[in-house]
Amino acid sequence: MKTGPTAAPFDLLKAEAYIRGESTLAVVCDASFDDVAARLEGSIAANDLVIVHVHDMGTLLHAKGIEPGLRCRIYEVFNAHLTAQLLQLDAGLAHVLPCRISMHDQCGVTTVTTPMPSALMTEFSHSADVARLARTFEAGLQRVLRGLR
Repeated sequence: MKTGPTAAPFDLLKAEAYIRGESTLAVVCDASFDDVAARLEGSIAANDLVIVHVHDMGTLLHAKGIEPGLRCRIYEVFNAHLTAQLLQLDAGLAHVLPCRISMHDQCGVTTVTTPMPSALMTEFSHSADVARLARTFEAGLQRVLRGLR
């Protein structure tokens, strides 16, 4: 990997990086898409989350005659105990559950992102208990993404 002032900005992202934005968690990996997918699935299981469904956007778009030009998967995940508590507190949160983790590969760099439950769920519920549980769920997602580094 190039480093220093002559490195292209995209090359700098190839170094494994963990990014926490205002409402998104992300990790950038310099590994193959399939390797990151295997590590992500293992990290999800190791952090007491269950994969409910995996959407392969490339396959879905290809079936519609569209070539996306990148690989992209969306994992729907949940923690059964936390999800049950959140729904008991506010059934209206069902539209943001299960949580999603997306991964895409562009130019050999695989990026994994997820919305922060503390930002997303508190947009729809102002309950202090929802905020607390969202932070707990978020901590699990942070562990999942950090497990990819």
